[in-house]
Amino acid sequence: MRKHNRSIRTLKDWNMNSIIAVYKKTPLIIRLVLGLFIGGMLGLLCPEPFMWMEKLGYLFVTALKSVAPILVFILLTNAIVHSHIGDDKGTTYGLKRLLLMFLTSALLASALSIVICTLYRVHVPMQDIDPKTADIADRSLLTTFVNEIIYNPVEALVEGRYLAILLWSAVFGIFIRQCEQSTKQLVADLSEVMTKITKLILELAPIGVMGLMFHDMVETTSNYSINFKDIIILFLTISAITFFIVNPLIVFLMTGRNAFKHFPALEKSILYSFFTCSSAANIPVNQQIADEKNVTKQLSTISIPLGASIHKPGSIITINMLALIALFSANPQADITMMQYLELGIVSVIASVCTAGVPNGSTVLIPIACRILNVPDEMILNIIEINIMISFIRTSTTTVLNSSTDLLFTLAIDERHKNNSSELVDNIINAKRVRIREENENAIKKALQATANGSDKPE
Repeated sequence: MRKHNRSIRTLKDWNMNSIIAVYKKTPLIIRLVLGLFIGGMLGLLCPEPFMWMEKLGYLFVTALKSVAPILVFILLTNAIVHSHIGDDKGTTYGLKRLLLMFLTSALLASALSIVICTLYRVHVPMQDIDPKTADIADRSLLTTFVNEIIYNPVEALVEGRYLAILLWSAVFGIFIRQCEQSTKQLVADLSEVMTKITKLILELAPIGVMGLMFHDMVETTSNYSINFKDIIILFLTISAITFFIVNPLIVFLMTGRNAFKHFPALEKSILYSFFTCSSAANIPVNQQIADEKNVTKQLSTISIPLGASIHKPGSIITINMLALIALFSANPQADITMMQYLELGIVSVIASVCTAGVPNGSTVLIPIACRILNVPDEMILNIIEINIMISFIRTSTTTVLNSSTDLLFTLAIDERHKNNSSELVDNIINAKRVRIREENENAIKKALQATANGSDKPE
C-alpha cells in the first residue's frame, strides 16, 4: 500500500514539475512545429470537441497586443535617452541612411506588389456576409493619420496607436536626457524588465500557435469554395522576390555590402517572427542577435524598435494585393488609371505606418486602399473576411519580411560604418606618415643645400 501511494505521489510530482522541465528543455523549433501540427490536425479532422483551443490563440494574440505598445515606448525612450543624437559626443551612426533604406524598401515593395498583382490577376467568389456583423471604417488617409497621432500617451499605449507612441517616446526621451542619472537608470531598468516579460510571452508561443492554426483550419475548411491557393501563392511569390532580390539590392546600393552573408544571422529572427506573428514582440530577439554580432548599441537600440514601428513592407504588399484582388473579383475587366496606381502605391506606404506590430494589424487599412479603386462595399467585406481566414500564413510571412529586413539593414549599416571608420583611421595614419616623411625629406634637402652653399663660399 505504501509503495502504491509513493508511486502515485511520484506520478503527481512528475506531472507538475517534469512536464514544465521537458517543455523548457525541448528546442523551440520542435515545440513550434508540434504546436502547428497539433492545431492543424485537430482543426482539420475533429474540430468540434476542441473548439476551446481557439481561445489559446486569442489569449496569445491579446498578450502580444498588450505588451507590444509598452515595449516599443520604453525601448525607444531608453534608446533616445542613452543616445548621442543632438550632442557633441557622437553622431547619428547611420540613422539617416537607415531611414532612407526603410523608405526605399517600402516604395519598391509597393511598386512590385502592384505590378505582379496586375499581371497575375486573382479572382475570388462573392460570399454572403451579414452586414450587421461586419464593419467598414469609412475613413480617409488624412483622418487615419490624425486619429493615430492626436492621442494622449496613456490612451496611445492602451489602444496601440504606434504613431502617437513614437511621438511621445521621442518627447519623453528628449526631456529625460536632461534629468538626473537615477532617472535615466530607471528607464534602462524598465527596458530590461519589458524585454524579459516579452521573452516570457514568447516562451508560450507554441501554445498560441496551436490555437491560431486550429482557428485557421476550422475557418478555411468551412469556406472551401474560395480559391486560397492562388492568393497564398501570389503573396508568397511577392514576399520571396522582396526578401531574396529587392532587399539585397537595396543593401548593396546603399551600403556597398553583400547582404547574403548576413542571411545566416537572420535564421533565429525568422523563426520567432514566423510563429509569433508580431514584429514588436520580436524586438528582443533582433536586439539579442545584434548584440551577438557586436552591433553598436547606438544603432541597434534605435533602429530595431523604430523599424518594428514604421517599416512594414509585408503590410504594404498585403494592402495592395488584397485591394487589387477585390477590384478584379468585382470587375474582372476593370481598367486602372496611372493616377490610381500611383495613389494606391503611396497610400499603402503611408498607411502601413499606422499598422500595429501585432497579428492582423493591417486589416483596418484595407478599406482605405479599396476605396481608391472604387471597390464595392460588399467586395470589401469579402476581402476582409478572406484576410482573416488566411491570417496565420499571411501574417506570419508578413512579420518575417518586416522583422528580418529591420535586422538585415541594421547589420549592413553597422558593417559599413565600422569598415569606413577603419579606413578613415588608416588614411589618417598614412597621411601622418607621409607628412613626416615629407618633412624629413625637406629637412635633408635644406641641410644639403646649406652644406652646398657653405662649400661654395670663398675662403
